Amino acid sequence: MFYNCKTDNTKVEQKNAEFYYPRITNFEKDSTLTKIYLDSIKDYGELIKIADRIACNGKLPVLKFSSDKNDFNLLVFKMCSESNIIADYSGKNVISIENNTVIINDQIEKPFDSLKTVLRNHILNPQKQSDYSQNINKALIFYYQDSLFGKEEIKKQLIKITTEFNELNRKNGNSLPLKIKLSDYPYIRIEMPIPPPPNEK
Repeated sequence: MFYNCKTDNTKVEQKNAEFYYPRITNFEKDSTLTKIYLDSIKDYGELIKIADRIACNGKLPVLKFSSDKNDFNLLVFKMCSESNIIADYSGKNVISIENNTVIINDQIEKPFDSLKTVLRNHILNPQKQSDYSQNINKALIFYYQDSLFGKEEIKKQLIKITTEFNELNRKNGNSLPLKIKLSDYPYIRIEMPIPPPPNEK
């Protein structure tokens, strides 16, 4: 969208495109939304503390950041650290992003650069693969980094995530949600016990 368009030499101001996640409907008349400007924080440790304080006050943290042409508004899920609520997520409904790795269904690890394919499988799962979510609305991304992981690197990763999602969403009628949960702790693998060998007769 352009403003101040004239036939003379007046400077044209271009406005960034605005994006909202999970969906724009999550932002309609909700007084519990509390903004966190990514450029104003230092690292992931500070981000998680601010988001936790917002969540413990009964509010919803919205992470705001920008690229050259786009402004992003990301409503992130964050459990209050003082809460006794335990949320149980099915493994295949969750992918975890940690460092530069994407962890799928507890066992599969892929590089962050493979995010485009992973998001398509995780959200749409066109081939109905058992390692990915079977339900668009249950597909969730856990995001965690070391406490000293800087804001510029966080921003770079979030722009990558939202950009790849936007392309996928555009091809599917802008009907998909992008759900991201900020994690306090690194991914913990569930070690399954190895069954004993069958008794020999």
